[in-house]
Amino acid sequence: MSRFAMVPEVAINDEQTLATVPVKCNVDFDFVVTLQDAFSGKVFSTFTLSATGTGNNKANALSLGISKLKLSGKDFSEFCEDSKKKVVAYYESQVSTIIAKSQSAASARHFDEALYILSEIPEECPSFATRVAPLIQEYYAKERDLFGEKILADARAAWAASPNAEGAARVAEILSYMPPSCSSSAAARDFVSKIGTKVEALQNWELRYMEREQAYKHDERKAVIEAAKAIGEAYAKNQPVPIYKVNVW
Repeated sequence: MSRFAMVPEVAINDEQTLATVPVKCNVDFDFVVTLQDAFSGKVFSTFTLSATGTGNNKANALSLGISKLKLSGKDFSEFCEDSKKKVVAYYESQVSTIIAKSQSAASARHFDEALYILSEIPEECPSFATRVAPLIQEYYAKERDLFGEKILADARAAWAASPNAEGAARVAEILSYMPPSCSSSAAARDFVSKIGTKVEALQNWELRYMEREQAYKHDERKAVIEAAKAIGEAYAKNQPVPIYKVNVW
């Protein structure tokens, strides 16, 4: 679902049939890599390598020629670094627009979509720390609270349906997905304390949950950013996948 893509293309400059036994085909070509906006097709930067391939036919000659190309040199590395700078510059110029789009999704309580929208902005952007990260933390907290409410409701329903050891095991399984430090944490602990002494499956749940919360709070900002990215990725996987067609010759 990324906006930018490194697109390889092949441009044939000349091809010749060699009078050899067996007959060989010689192809002179340019191997071109462009940094493109996958949605608009706009090209931001271009890298070109000229090469020659010889094979039994045109396709074989191209294949052999491309297989010998080396992209580990200084020129290609500089192209990649320059491309990275252009991507960062693009997103920095679009921060306000992207934020407005995320706020629209958040106002409809589509926090997963809002996180997906913001996750497109690289952390390398100058505005990320001051404008983007605070919104990610805000949306993540709201998405986390909504999910926690659902988890607690599911756990209560499971216990109501089976107020026994089997139901408690199901409750423990459901509550294992409770997000750290969400608004339903206290209610979940209270719920567990009321039934936990009756069944072994829930006796250690609160201790394990507190350990997860402590690990989460140890590096909260990083944890939030990573967790928010995971939510955005999950949202993206449920969307239609765009298909890009690249003609190499």
